[in-house]
Amino acid sequence: MGPAPAIISLLTDFGDRDEYVGVMKGAILRRAPHAVIVDLCHHIAPHDIRQAATMIVAAYPHFPEGTLHVMVVDPGVGGQRAIVYAQAATCGFLCPDNGLLTGLIAQGQLHSVWRVTHRAFFSQAVSATFHGRDIMAPVAGFLVSGNRPEMLGPRQAVGDLVCLDGLSARLEGDGHLLGTVDAVDRFGNVVTNIGRDLLTSSWEGDLKQSLMIESETQWVMPLVASYSAVPTGGLLATIGSRNTLEIAVNQGNAGMLLGVVPGSQLRVSFQA
Repeated sequence: MGPAPAIISLLTDFGDRDEYVGVMKGAILRRAPHAVIVDLCHHIAPHDIRQAATMIVAAYPHFPEGTLHVMVVDPGVGGQRAIVYAQAATCGFLCPDNGLLTGLIAQGQLHSVWRVTHRAFFSQAVSATFHGRDIMAPVAGFLVSGNRPEMLGPRQAVGDLVCLDGLSARLEGDGHLLGTVDAVDRFGNVVTNIGRDLLTSSWEGDLKQSLMIESETQWVMPLVASYSAVPTGGLLATIGSRNTLEIAVNQGNAGMLLGVVPGSQLRVSFQA
């Protein structure tokens, strides 16, 4: 009897026009034919480490215990950046050390980290431009086959991992919330990094039912429980599936209307 099935999620900026995702899966399965591979997302904007870092925070809690999350958004491929394996209480993360783990570090999720340096676990030939296929895929197969991460290379302190700035929203002294657009999804919904707890901490009761959102322009909209709470075409704010503030147009495109993109800064305040 072979190894029990093991789940590997893949998060990349590869898209689906080229062979990159397919051959990476093939390289995993050569080492671990028992693996179950889940395509988390392959449409991260090219080189957008921030978008991937926020997406993995939203996604990983919904996977079974023991899942290995492999993230390949790697603008520094072939350079001096390291590849690391980071262990959390219920799962592991394999990725370049370029900020992809920022949100997990901020949550205190990671307890052990190893630098991936042992070439015996890589492909026989390693391309300078495709470490996802030649390093991370075979290492992922190695890990889900029951091997110990200590074999990959030396330990690294969690505090020495690369972190991005500005990944967390904050409350300003004047009572405004300062946040950032994490994503504009396929429906045009603007997903922000302003969490439910931060939003409600500045809410003083039922007298304030609308939000003012300021970016390049100002918009006032109701804070509602669902998209359908406003008429078709209406602008709204709600707490989305990531448990963060989301700006939407009922059956429309809020990203286009507001003219914002991932990384855009937002100032948010309640209106009476």
